[in-house]
Amino acid sequence: MSTAQAHLRFSIEHWAAFWDNPHPDLAGRVVTPDVVGHCPGDTEPARGVTQYKQRIARLLEQIPDLRLEVAEHARNGDFLFVHWIAHGTGASGRFTFSGVDRIRLRDGLVKEIRTYYDPTHLDSPLGRST
Repeated sequence: MSTAQAHLRFSIEHWAAFWDNPHPDLAGRVVTPDVVGHCPGDTEPARGVTQYKQRIARLLEQIPDLRLEVAEHARNGDFLFVHWIAHGTGASGRFTFSGVDRIRLRDGLVKEIRTYYDPTHLDSPLGRST
């Protein structure tokens, strides 16, 4: 772990700040090199920083105004749980729906993230690989 990363401890505040103004490069700053991201609709998880950032970039290309807000959160040891509410614009206009992220931390950084939501609530490509 680099000296800069040694002082970083991912928190709910990091999560909220990221999704208030998301950018793929920022996501790469708070994850381990071997991060694994699971999302509904994807056939394979994103593995490593590059794939993780690419997934977020694709998502933001498809839904540029996507924002997530914290509804509730909890921490249990190295796990952070975030119940979130998504807002954005899909193919049929504005949408709002909720989901949950289960985030496993290692040395204060995101090692694994599992995102849960019902994709049938969307007509946008959120969470679907292309």
